[in-house]
Amino acid sequence: MSRDVEILADPADEPGLVDEWRALAEAAGNAFTTPEWYGAYARHYGADAPPFVVRVRDADGALAGLLPLCRSGRTVRFAGANVGDRFAPVAVAGREAEVARAAAGALGREAVVLHNVDAGAPWVGALGEGLRGRVAATRLRGSVMPFVPLTGHTWDTFLGARSRNFRSQVRRKERALVDGEGAKFRATAVPGEVRADVAEFFRLHNSRWDEREGGSTITSPTVHAFHEDFAAAALERGWLRMSFLEVEGTAVAALYAWRIGGRYAYFQAGFDTAWADKSVGLVLMAHTVREAIEEGADEYDLLLGDETYKARFATDERAVETLVVAGALDPTRLLAQVDAGVRRATDGLSPELRARLRDLAKPVLARMPGTRSR
Repeated sequence: MSRDVEILADPADEPGLVDEWRALAEAAGNAFTTPEWYGAYARHYGADAPPFVVRVRDADGALAGLLPLCRSGRTVRFAGANVGDRFAPVAVAGREAEVARAAAGALGREAVVLHNVDAGAPWVGALGEGLRGRVAATRLRGSVMPFVPLTGHTWDTFLGARSRNFRSQVRRKERALVDGEGAKFRATAVPGEVRADVAEFFRLHNSRWDEREGGSTITSPTVHAFHEDFAAAALERGWLRMSFLEVEGTAVAALYAWRIGGRYAYFQAGFDTAWADKSVGLVLMAHTVREAIEEGADEYDLLLGDETYKARFATDERAVETLVVAGALDPTRLLAQVDAGVRRATDGLSPELRARLRDLAKPVLARMPGTRSR
């Protein structure tokens, strides 16, 4: 099939492309592949890892899809993978492999790092076939993304499918906060609220993580600026779902999410640890699940990670993995094999010893292809 494939340093240079791109990303329900995510990445991280788009059109001019990428050191990666959770080609449904293969032909012999792509996705093999030379994929690590199918559910049927203890806790703790403490739910609604609300979200997120070993991965000023930027764009598009639980006008819990297409996606949350015994985080998350059901969302996506609190809500999960696609003798692939070996060797160790060893190895690990610098 004849295709027009082009590398674009600035996708805005092609009239209409950004709108076409957004429509495909919305249909897939993926915030991490929208032009808004790409734009925020370009503004806050692009100086160190320049972004570009490989655009694929059919012979009749229709957009088949694109890959929003960046060059980071010796590798090509999805733009924004350092701050996002799930990536894939932006494509007409069912045509991801075609787009990946066509786009790869424009990349030549570059090594490609794929962060958090669906395990076993056919387009990954197609990408490798499209790259020049003999290439193969090396798996660095895997993870899961829990989710809750919502189609056909009401709030009552959702609760009815959970344990009696869960139902009792959600109802009892919400009543105690709303009736007993006068708590109220609030959502970011107008552009003038975004900056202060994002700052309040990060305050509560940091409060939740400050007392935990390892801390949060989203504490840098650049991450904060990135999310303030993206949240403003998401609000403008009608995607933003930033929610707060407030007592006497002060937020005691915050939850940062988006509704894109049929997917209501939970990204991060935080709460005032002084209110931990009131389960303010549980109550706010339950509120947003109820909100997603009332909006008619098909799914509540808990995104990357298998934390215990997610398991209380989720009924299903997706497997994702991080891969390096490169030639057999490419230094990036060799580093990836070392990285994978280090991870396997430390998997059976205690969390404390594993953390100590990784601290000692930080200068080396920083060069590994799977590293995500936020």
